[in-house]
Amino acid sequence: MFTIIIAIIFLAILIIGHEFGHFITAKLFGLRVEEFGFGFPPRIFKKQWGETTYTLNAIPFGGFVKIYGETATDSVATDKSKSFQYLSVWKKIVVIVAGAFMNFIIGVVAISIVFMVGVAPSLFIGGASVNSPAQIAGLAAGDKIVDFKNAKDFSSFIEAHKGEEINLNILRAGENLNIKLTPRVNPPAGEGPIGVSLIDGGIPKENVFSAIYDGFKASINILGLIFGTLFSLVASLFIGNWQVASSVTGPVGIFNFLDTAGGLGLVYLLQILGLISLNLAAMNVIPFPALDGGRLAFIVYEKVSGGRLNPHFENAAHTIGFVLLILLMLAVTVKDIMNLV
Repeated sequence: MFTIIIAIIFLAILIIGHEFGHFITAKLFGLRVEEFGFGFPPRIFKKQWGETTYTLNAIPFGGFVKIYGETATDSVATDKSKSFQYLSVWKKIVVIVAGAFMNFIIGVVAISIVFMVGVAPSLFIGGASVNSPAQIAGLAAGDKIVDFKNAKDFSSFIEAHKGEEINLNILRAGENLNIKLTPRVNPPAGEGPIGVSLIDGGIPKENVFSAIYDGFKASINILGLIFGTLFSLVASLFIGNWQVASSVTGPVGIFNFLDTAGGLGLVYLLQILGLISLNLAAMNVIPFPALDGGRLAFIVYEKVSGGRLNPHFENAAHTIGFVLLILLMLAVTVKDIMNLV
């Protein structure tokens, strides 16, 4: 239940934050916002406030802001001052990019709070080698080794107890486990005595200004890594390397990850929120139809070419793009469920 509540809160922050970026910039430029929707139809609830209808919809994985004159096939606006169609190009770009910018800000805020609060030194399992003592004993990525604060001390302990059965106290998704295993005396080349990779955790507590600076810097670095990963993913799929798709995680995988992080504490959940928000910021600027980046690409094309694309072609492109994204989400969800079974 706790994980479900956290997932709902995260969705609300990420979706409302993103759409609020579009909403507030449209309002600042004097546009009429016809609807602010959380989730996708069918509609569950609506409330009219001013000229905007606020709606709660049945499909929770997303949201939208409907701006007067935004759709390519909209009829010519009678009130040009409130229509997206007649907005200058640079203002259109600001409205489109504002959603991803808000996700970036959410990411910076979340990570800055982590720096501000600090994280106690801790040690985690990054992964276990196949048929290693760690894998056979049941150790898994994300497990926290309770009695050790850093990899150096843990490695020294393992080296001192080769060939002896040892007990490890593990924290997994809020549950304390006792794992018994025997470190190998002569492990295979490239593996340690128990066959795990280790991750040192912990962030020193900082003052507000240092935390904001480091949070911003870390967010920029994370965005760079995300774009690099996305480029590698697209390149790999382009050359037919479909195995790389196995690393993609969807809603079910994220839910499972939240369950694990929830057992570690609020700070770790903030880290996850920041990472997901930065991923959304990066994903939304990709020039793919139905995403903000696709709409931005069409606007830039029209400006460079001096002419407008066929409205029906643009709408069809966004519709096809949306269907492909839904199918991709379903495929990744099925993969995540199969991994859990």
